[in-house]
Amino acid sequence: MLVSAQRKGEVISAQWADINLDENWWIIPETKNGLPHRVPISAPAVELLKVAKTISGDSPWVFSSLRRNGPISGASVDHALRFALNSLEMEHFTPHDLRRTAATFMTGSCGIPRLIVSKILNHAEPHITAVYDRASYDKEKQMALESWGRKLQGIIEDSETTNVIPMVR
Repeated sequence: MLVSAQRKGEVISAQWADINLDENWWIIPETKNGLPHRVPISAPAVELLKVAKTISGDSPWVFSSLRRNGPISGASVDHALRFALNSLEMEHFTPHDLRRTAATFMTGSCGIPRLIVSKILNHAEPHITAVYDRASYDKEKQMALESWGRKLQGIIEDSETTNVIPMVR
């Protein structure tokens, strides 16, 4: 969620058939607004997906459940985050905050225009211009998520050096 800035439900229900690692794209076939959403896959996301593939094996789901045939549940993600918060001694934080954090860093630290972040987040635009503007913004979304990926990688490497956040590998 943090790397792609996508919704929890979309991330946990991701299927390998919708991911193209050769061209670095993920097509989310069904989204909150009812339309397919094309998400660029940044370098850090590719690395995470490679690890997920070794874990998921032949499952069609990127994040397959160990207990049932299908993806992991949203409750599993919530539980894992609560567990991590306890060990990190952090205050209240939800999975949705990962998406908010990505958006905030993209606009603030990476200087990505809000329109492009909105396209990455797949938000419906209320303005009449959106009716006429049918551009995919794929190139801009790709550049933005690559920039965010580099920023995130720098944060992770810095925290590993200073031993602030224990990383699970």
